[in-house]
Formats: sequence, structure tokens, C-alpha cells
Amino acid sequence: MSRAATLCLAILGALLPVAGGIGLASVLAAPVGVVRIVGDLSAAERTEVETAVGGALGAQRWGVATRVARAVDGIAWVRDVRVRRQWPDALRVAVQRETIAAQWGDGRWLTASGHVVATPGGDTAPTTWEPPPNLPRLDAAFAGGPEAMRVFGLVNEAAAAGGLAVAQLEENAAGQWIATLRGDRPLTVVLGSEQLAARMQRFAGVYRRALRYAGDIAQADARYDRGVAVRMVGEAEPRDGPGDLLAMAPRAD
Repeated sequence: MSRAATLCLAILGALLPVAGGIGLASVLAAPVGVVRIVGDLSAAERTEVETAVGGALGAQRWGVATRVARAVDGIAWVRDVRVRRQWPDALRVAVQRETIAAQWGDGRWLTASGHVVATPGGDTAPTTWEPPPNLPRLDAAFAGGPEAMRVFGLVNEAAAAGGLAVAQLEENAAGQWIATLRGDRPLTVVLGSEQLAARMQRFAGVYRRALRYAGDIAQADARYDRGVAVRMVGEAEPRDGPGDLLAMAPRAD
């Protein structure tokens, strides 16, 4: 989903003493003396917005609100920006930031809409920044941030049918998606490259009915038309498959 800046120019008509020779045009062309940045932002995020605003102000007075809105909207983590010109020389910049939704590989982050952010709040963010708890980790050999977040949403929703949650989702070099579920012991589910939500939903149903009582499972392979294959903790991975098959069927890609 693309973001769009919303520009609002508000001039308080009651405060415009037209009779005294000051009109709307002169207010719009007046230099900006005060910039008020509004929003639930960290110190680093506020600094990044200030830098964008400062670069957009320039010497040209006309269209300053539009330039500022576009400049702030260009920051990766900004979801929405509203710029309002206020009498007599103030500019109000209201900023809403996107929520950090996942870790993206090593050292980067994804917003809820899939935008990749190198560091929340920009590169000037303090090293003491703490990510929200229980953020999932996403890695993808081919998919970009928006596609990875879309796949994660589908797979995690399907996992919830069995009372499960995805802690990590990886797309390997072969284009196969592998989910790691939350729990005391890591449990990976191989989903393959297609029908990802359906396969996770099938696994969640098998898990709810039987696997949760089966002991410590290290890996499950859901790339079967009927059922899943499992490998238990401590069991060596066989060369021709992941482990005991709970329901035999041809495996898909």
C-alpha cells in the first residue's frame, strides 16, 4: 500500500485584518518564522523530520507547505503528514509514523506496510533503542519487504487456527518458505513455494489434533496433499525426507 501526504492549508479568516491591508496572498507568501512538529516521535525521529523540513523551506515563499509535506512524506517510516500554515508566520507539521512490525534480516526493520527501515528513527537513532517485544523476523532471498509482510500475514493467520504463532519466516535460495513457530523449543514448518496459507492451516489442524501430544518435534514438512511429515528432536535428518510421514501422499513443490 502506498503512502500519501495530506496537505491542509488553514488560514484563520477571523485573524486576517483585510481592512488593514493584509490579505490572504500576503499571508501565504510570508516567510515561515516558527515550525511546530507534532506527533508521537522519538528524539531521533523528530531530528529527521526537522532536517527534512529545513531542507524544504528554502528561500522561495510560495508553495512552502506543499514542499514540506512532500519532503517529510519521503521519510521511509512516515505514514502520514499534514502541514498547516498558521497565522502569522507558523507552520504546523503533524506526523504519524508507521509501526515497526518485523525484523528484516540483520539490522534492518519492516514497517507494517513492508517499508524497509535501516534503523527506526533514521541512522541518528540512539543505540539504546529497544524494539517492541516479540517482533517476528523475516528473511527473503527474493521477496521484497511488502511481499514478505503479505506472506507473513497469511501464514501467521493460518497458524493461529491451531493456537500457534510464527516467530520467523524465511524464504531460502530455492524459493521455499520455512516458518519457525513460537514456543519453548523451535519448531520449523516447511511450506514450499505455493499454497502457503493452506499448507500452514493444514499443519495447524494436524498439530491441534495430534502433534501437540506427540512430544518434541523439531521439523514438520507440510508440502503434502494430505497430512505432514515430522522429525523429532534428537532424530537425525534422513537423506530422503524430513522424518516420519503422518499421512502418505505425493509431495508438491
